[in-house]
Amino acid sequence: MRGPVLSRTSTFHFEAVRALWSSPFNGADYGEVVSAVSRVRPGDFESWHRQWTRLAMTAHGRGEQLSDRVSRGKALLRASNYIRTAEFYLEPGDPRRMNCARRSRTWFDAGLAALGVDGTRSRTPYEGAEMETIFLRSPHPDARDVMVVHGGFDSTPEELYFVLGAGALERGFHVLLYEGPGQGNLLREFGMPFTPQWERPAATAIDSLSRHCDPGAIIGVGVSFGGHLLARAAAMENRYDAIVLLDYFPGMLRAFAHKMPRLLRGRIGAMPAWLQLLIRLNARYDAELRWALGNALWTFGVATLPDLIAEIGRYDDGQWADTIEADVLILLGEDEHFFDNRLAHDFARRLTSARSVRVHEFPGAEGGGLHCQNGAVHLAHEVIFDWASTIKGAGR
Repeated sequence: MRGPVLSRTSTFHFEAVRALWSSPFNGADYGEVVSAVSRVRPGDFESWHRQWTRLAMTAHGRGEQLSDRVSRGKALLRASNYIRTAEFYLEPGDPRRMNCARRSRTWFDAGLAALGVDGTRSRTPYEGAEMETIFLRSPHPDARDVMVVHGGFDSTPEELYFVLGAGALERGFHVLLYEGPGQGNLLREFGMPFTPQWERPAATAIDSLSRHCDPGAIIGVGVSFGGHLLARAAAMENRYDAIVLLDYFPGMLRAFAHKMPRLLRGRIGAMPAWLQLLIRLNARYDAELRWALGNALWTFGVATLPDLIAEIGRYDDGQWADTIEADVLILLGEDEHFFDNRLAHDFARRLTSARSVRVHEFPGAEGGGLHCQNGAVHLAHEVIFDWASTIKGAGR
């Protein structure tokens, strides 16, 4: 890991940097983050929850007492992000998850309102459940173009405001943040797991734009595993003028195999009993693997490792990559740890129907080498928004 190490537990370090990722747009402050993570016991998920909850409650309590609206709004946004971080490692069935998620949404909305950000949270019918969206109206009077943004394996719509939404508003875009199956309230409240047919939630999200604006160019942004999901949606849904894969993500099974020792990768698909035991034993000592397995079983809606392998095997771009017609921007970090970056370049070569394809790999030496340019949001924005200004049909 490059730069100062915030925790001896690598996944705690990454998630602490992820909290700091939000600092350019009022979602975190360095001293507060360091004060929390420095008190977390290595590898202890309960300690993580306790320290981040303490920080979130402190920021919220202080913010609520402030008479200055700007300071209050910023404090509430930080509290929202900190309580999201506190939830991160809780077990799927832990009742504290719903409480954390509820606070994160409530405090986030209050923070935007205090800062005068025009945001509308809505619920849209989706396959017997309700999809939650947040529409952020650009302060630019002539704005028409929209960035439609969703996350992946573990993000929330509120976090996506810090990652991309606030930056897009500054540049004259409307923004629609939405959750799909396997995410947000569709997962927590309605128990709806991920679907490989991501064009279904994507179509519902795009349909909802008519309530808020007359969209010009529609640029989709998928963050992390959302990059894979967005690419699938764009292969089937022709209303995207362009898509940004922040970052590209391969088929989930390929990514899972990449985390395994090379000699075992060929056995993943069969998942023999001895390999299941080996994975479980390894998870006792590897906090990231332990969390990833628990989160995957929950978000993909399965109960066993063999079922998980069978389910994530359905997420593969081999059958549809060559049908994507939109302009495509693929972002990568040099120090990507979830998969081999060569998979992204192979994917780019298979985008034979796309209007244009650009791959941008951020060097670690410049600070953008982590997955999704974690901790380097300005570097990512420089590339994304400069590229977006060249998209045919965009109004800027």
